[in-house]
Amino acid sequence: MNLIDLPLRVLRYFVAVADAGNVTLAARGLHVSQPAVSLAIRQLETALGLDLFVRQHARGMALTPAGTEVLREVRELLGHINDVSTKLAGVGGDLRGTLSIGCLAYILARYLPAIISGFTARFPAIEVAFHEGDQSLLQRGMMEGWIELALTYDLQLPRRFAIERMLELPAYVLLPADHRLARRRAISLKALAEEPCVLLDMPISRDYFASVFGALGLTPQVRYRTQSVEAVRSLVANGLGYTVLNHPSRTLTTYDGKETRAVRLTDPLPVAPIAAVYLSDHKLRPVAQAFLDFMRGFFRREQRRRAAEPAA
Repeated sequence: MNLIDLPLRVLRYFVAVADAGNVTLAARGLHVSQPAVSLAIRQLETALGLDLFVRQHARGMALTPAGTEVLREVRELLGHINDVSTKLAGVGGDLRGTLSIGCLAYILARYLPAIISGFTARFPAIEVAFHEGDQSLLQRGMMEGWIELALTYDLQLPRRFAIERMLELPAYVLLPADHRLARRRAISLKALAEEPCVLLDMPISRDYFASVFGALGLTPQVRYRTQSVEAVRSLVANGLGYTVLNHPSRTLTTYDGKETRAVRLTDPLPVAPIAAVYLSDHKLRPVAQAFLDFMRGFFRREQRRRAAEPAA
């Protein structure tokens, strides 16, 4: 049997097994019998002449390298079929369908909820799901096809991704409210070089802030490390050190009710650009293009707002 002769359900069953990692669980989710799913996998492997899974009796089904590549292509194909069917079902109507996006954990809370809220208000027939993670997870999701578009930093991204910068975030220093420099409008990072520092210890953030200090030939005196932005803010507010952030916040009050102060840095430092990212060799589906267009407008407004306000 040739691939083109296979029914679409074979491809859907394949995706379900890849997601579940187990034929029994996939069959249960599909509300079909386990033999039907197993047969579909065999038919697809025969049609392609490839082993798509490694059968692990104790741990279920694991994709082979070939299976990973096929999965990405099948997800894209099914996505296009879904677009065609929804368009035909609503000719002359609004965009409809589903969209899976990714977002870097560090910036999700600040931007993504407002973007999704505004987008779904404009396009109520589009269902948006998101995946939160680090840079490596977002890249893997786009390469495997379960993330179509990601919002992340334009840092450490391979060439195979199309990158559209949305907003540049300059670094600023966050100080305890009673710090000796907290009332200054702007300072040099060198003025804090000998004081204890609190580090946001996440992969991309860690590397970026190392570049900030490195640009001035400084080595931060790191006293505490944490992967939580709010924990960083609280440690600073309680007088345990200063920090450097580029994560903008509308409030300087921490969860425990303490106060911080955000002070602009006068130093010429590298910025961390927020960007929309997707695979360069794959054309965005209409629902994803609509989301990208909406983000462009959102971040243009954000840029204007930031230009009119003090740092942070």
